[in-house]
Amino acid sequence: MSKEEIKTAVLNSAAEQLRGLLESNYDAIRKAASDSFVDDESQAEPVAKVSAAIEWDALAEAPTVTVKLGWSARFKDESEATVDPLQSKLGLEEAP
Repeated sequence: MSKEEIKTAVLNSAAEQLRGLLESNYDAIRKAASDSFVDDESQAEPVAKVSAAIEWDALAEAPTVTVKLGWSARFKDESEATVDPLQSKLGLEEAP
């Protein structure tokens, strides 16, 4: 098999696998996006995000092509406080 034939075979396999994984997981990906949107008022629309990893044996005559998808709902929380130790020494503490 020539290098061009191997390249074409790897590309075709990766594309077919990626499509298959997206088709079979589409509903779960969409649900994860819409579930995370319910309590997030900062988003205008739910956004589905998927990451893909494609691996193959670069030097093999008959490479194994592996395609992986990842998706999740991302949640963030944040807190901030300024601590000024001098304020308590000056008697500026808030009254109880």
